[in-house]
Amino acid sequence: MKTVLITGVGRRLGFFLAHQFVGLGYRVIGQYRSERTELVELRDLGVTLVQADFSQRTQLLGFVKQLPQLCDSLDVLIHNASLFVSDEPNHSPAEQAEFFDAIYAVHMLAPKLINETMHSALCRAKGCVVMMTDIYAQQPHAKFRSYCASKAGLANMLKAYASHWAPEVRVNGIEPGPMLFLDEHDQQHRERVLAQTPLAKEGGIAPVWQTIELLINNEFLTGCSIKVDGGRSLTQW
Repeated sequence: MKTVLITGVGRRLGFFLAHQFVGLGYRVIGQYRSERTELVELRDLGVTLVQADFSQRTQLLGFVKQLPQLCDSLDVLIHNASLFVSDEPNHSPAEQAEFFDAIYAVHMLAPKLINETMHSALCRAKGCVVMMTDIYAQQPHAKFRSYCASKAGLANMLKAYASHWAPEVRVNGIEPGPMLFLDEHDQQHRERVLAQTPLAKEGGIAPVWQTIELLINNEFLTGCSIKVDGGRSLTQW
């Protein structure tokens, strides 16, 4: 049975991906930050769930330590965990440092440690890694400057791993755009985002899944990052 490890399965994209891989017959291992009602459904599907808040160093290291015991062969690794939070200019230097440490840990440190720990398992399966970056990695948004910087670091990291691990393991990325609006996004915000998106619609999650399938199945792709954004990266915001 093939195995996939997905971080951030508690909601939205990660939750959807866990369902899709279960449907394909994969054994699914999922990381989540905090307990949510959706996780009951994943447990009922047979998903192996592990709690860890990657912004907390002790929990991150504990998660990484137990990974080799969960699987010795890994076909797909998806770095999906994310912390999408804006910078607060009124924070003290100490608060800003704590905030940046958390952003960095989730988007860069956790993927690095997981990669290094699971390298042997990925090699055994001739597996592939998919890193979820962001169109903001190329065109940063000033309000989310720490988030954008950490995602840009992740985008650079994927190129380094793609080069370092070839030909045994392939490493690629996806740069999502407006997939699903959050409940807190008001109508004005939604209209503004759609006006900045050439295809003028909310993409949903399915296009990201279709791209993941492409990256898994096309064995001549490594080191690439695919924008799934309806063309929004062609505009300025």
